[in-house]
Amino acid sequence: MPPGRCLQTLTARTVRGARSATEAFLYRRLETLAETKGRFRLNVALPIAFDGFGRLEVDLLCAEVGVALELDGAQHLADPVAYRRDRRKDQLLQENGYFVLRFLAEDVGRELDSVLDAILRSLSHRHTSTSAVRTLSILKRGPA
Repeated sequence: MPPGRCLQTLTARTVRGARSATEAFLYRRLETLAETKGRFRLNVALPIAFDGFGRLEVDLLCAEVGVALELDGAQHLADPVAYRRDRRKDQLLQENGYFVLRFLAEDVGRELDSVLDAILRSLSHRHTSTSAVRTLSILKRGPA
């Protein structure tokens, strides 16, 4: 087994709840950044009906601002059924107020800086948008 593969397997085992080495790697990396530390949870089941079940699971979730991260292996693009399933999942998440970021697993390893930049931008944008909506609600309601 190549050394990198061994490290990936070890990383996946050391992060409880990770279903893949890529999930474990990204989760651990997010835990090292001040802006994301403690904000993401692995494999969260949301109460959204999906594919005959009463829940929909996302790979990583920042519930505080509604950002869902999905990490896809190459099979997600090669298989039309998996591709369509992912699009339905994205649509349901968006209909329920979540912002979905979907990355190829190989890009998490090869383009990590770009992946982290996209995540940080979405958190910042969602935080700003959420704050603006709260401010508008307070203005409409008036002071307590």
